[in-house]
Amino acid sequence: MKWAVIITSGRPSKADLLARLVFKHGGEALYLPVVKVEERGAEAQEVLEALAWSEAVLFMTGQSAWGLAEMLKRHSALEKAKEMLRSRVVVCRGNKASGNVKTQFGVECPNLGETSDEMMPKIGQYVSGKRLLVSFYGVVDSELLEKLRAVAGEVRYVQTYSTVEAPEENALEAARRVAEGGYIIVFTSAVGASTFFAAAQRHGLLEKVVEALNSGRSIAAVIGPVTEEEVKRWGVEKVVKPVKPFLAYLAEELAKLLK
Repeated sequence: MKWAVIITSGRPSKADLLARLVFKHGGEALYLPVVKVEERGAEAQEVLEALAWSEAVLFMTGQSAWGLAEMLKRHSALEKAKEMLRSRVVVCRGNKASGNVKTQFGVECPNLGETSDEMMPKIGQYVSGKRLLVSFYGVVDSELLEKLRAVAGEVRYVQTYSTVEAPEENALEAARRVAEGGYIIVFTSAVGASTFFAAAQRHGLLEKVVEALNSGRSIAAVIGPVTEEEVKRWGVEKVVKPVKPFLAYLAEELAKLLK
């Protein structure tokens, strides 16, 4: 079967990279963003004050580390943040976060697990009784914050970017095409997957979408385990996932499907 690829990412740079790969392999790419990622406008001083308050820092994603560093850099505050982090307990959820913290801030950040469920049994030994600052990127996980409050002394968070829904018609158009068959739908975030399936459910398309994905008439491809977990929560059993949660590895999986 000759597949067409639906890209749902809220970041145009990611979408462009994936689209170029699809075209390279002779495929057709449709960009139907189901969410939009917008700069929240967090002030550098706000972040520095939060770091000064903290005794431990948790980076939730690679983007949360990168986005925070870029914002601090624009305000000439990155070196001050690096200095603070060197005297804090710093932990990460996922290899991407761990790598980006090392690259952007120059500190080691042990990976406590690729998902929150994997992380939670391990994090207590690092943050128990400490003032914990959590760095989010697009979405604040309120449920996770409550779990962390049961482990750490106090918990605050910073968020440099926020994720909002794109026009719902994008998700519905993607859902209709997936239900027809012949499409690979690509999710690069759990919130994007959740937004897509929720829209399909509201408009009576969820059952058809899930059937198409589970039958193999269409394919769901995800960037990593957190996104996979969200897709499967909606009843999808068959998911294509790269060996590592990085865009380059996801691109390799798409290339295999398009051959």
